[in-house]
Amino acid sequence: MKKLAPYQIFFPLGVFNAFLAVGVWFVQELRWFQTPAMLIHGKLIAGGFLWCFIVGFLMTAIPKMTGTSSANKLEYFLSIILMFLLMIFSWNIDARPFYLAHIMLVVFMIGFGLRRLIVSNKTFPVFFSHIGLGLLLALVGSVFHFQGQSYMGLHLFHVGTILLLVLGIGTRFFSFLSGLPSIFENTEAQTARILFHSCGLLMAALLYCAGLGFSWAYLGLTIVSLIYLFVIWKVQRKSDRPSALKYGVRVVALMIPLSFFLSWLKPAMYITWLHLLFIGCFALITFAVATRVTLAHGSYSTDLEMKSKTLWWVVGLLVLGALSRVGYGFTTDPWFRKFWLHLAATFWVFAIGAWCFSYLKKIFVPGPQSKPSC
Repeated sequence: MKKLAPYQIFFPLGVFNAFLAVGVWFVQELRWFQTPAMLIHGKLIAGGFLWCFIVGFLMTAIPKMTGTSSANKLEYFLSIILMFLLMIFSWNIDARPFYLAHIMLVVFMIGFGLRRLIVSNKTFPVFFSHIGLGLLLALVGSVFHFQGQSYMGLHLFHVGTILLLVLGIGTRFFSFLSGLPSIFENTEAQTARILFHSCGLLMAALLYCAGLGFSWAYLGLTIVSLIYLFVIWKVQRKSDRPSALKYGVRVVALMIPLSFFLSWLKPAMYITWLHLLFIGCFALITFAVATRVTLAHGSYSTDLEMKSKTLWWVVGLLVLGALSRVGYGFTTDPWFRKFWLHLAATFWVFAIGAWCFSYLKKIFVPGPQSKPSC
């Protein structure tokens, strides 16, 4: 029997966590668990949903991009065990076991990547610097969370890690999903590469300042994100590709500076504004990239992205979910707060369900092409 690729294990597990993380909002009043749903939700989204896709993507992509060996049995075993520990510890009211397990997972992923980078003869993609920086923020942010400094932990772990991965890998996937050439990746100009790496360090520094409580850092994050979008990603380029994901990655791009700008304008509502980032950016690009990985590695034509009506539903429902979550933040009446929260959760469930309807089976069943197109 052919060994499953990492994405074939962790993408379905991430989908399961995506359903579970919002499901707690519907059943919290039944008192099936003692830990507040808010605490369970945050850990299952970050440590379960998002990190399942991160681990699945990186453990699949790094060997391919470095021309080195794929994951071995021990690496499969350790990664799966650590991920299940995160899922189990998400239900603890004491968050320290969860973040300790996450520290171990990040250390494992750093080791997984370094083992292959030091023996690779290939030229590394330029965005590898952002993967490394993102993993570093995940490690430091988990340590802050473990020590009880959740505000700093939020900015480094929940926001910083995924943001650096999105901004880095987005240099390739914004172009690919838009049907455009990846201009920045192919450039030989050292000034452009220096700008890219410097922006990553500046983003990390500004997130740390935001974690210290300096609201001006959000304005800095807005400005630097605009540099990424217009100078590096070049979102101003026109695309004729008739694909929902073309519009999806533009929603992703919009949500980054918008969420930070609104956090600067009204810092007291930062959790509300950051949900624009979590749903409209992080979740949306997760499923956009997962779609491309599933098709390319599964021997399907990536032209299916243009023919898929399901992807329009996924993009639209996630946008509606993000807007509904913002409505929750503006409401003080308990009934309306519950309404907006459940509405956002419902849009989320239908969005993930729509993606599963079209793509979950494709993760396991090979397509008609003779070989993968990745």
